[in-house]
Amino acid sequence: MDKTTRLTVSLVLVRVILGVSMLMHGISKFSDLAGTVGFFSSLGVPAFMAYLVILIEIVGGIFMIIGLLVPLVALGFVVVLATAMFLLGLNRGYVGGVELEVILIVLSIATGFAHFEKKLFTFLPNVK
Repeated sequence: MDKTTRLTVSLVLVRVILGVSMLMHGISKFSDLAGTVGFFSSLGVPAFMAYLVILIEIVGGIFMIIGLLVPLVALGFVVVLATAMFLLGLNRGYVGGVELEVILIVLSIATGFAHFEKKLFTFLPNVK
């Protein structure tokens, strides 16, 4: 297997696991919709934002898995995750605190850059 193939496979794996992770978080929020809306409200966030976050995580997760609008979806993930970090408090520390958000933000940025081109649908990243 040549270097380009290894890099392509690696980036596809990163993109798919990122999509699955965000999709599962969205499904979790949707499965307890009342609790999610209540939690957002307790943070001072309007209820409609809970629905928007769920939409970004579920639809974005599916799009990320199949490779549709990857840079745009990655940007949506970064906004959702960075907002979560700041709303929940950076004082939680890294381990057991913001580490998951940081990892998912970095994966989102890397995946978005790897697929940054003018095509609507790119299953394989541009590694040449």
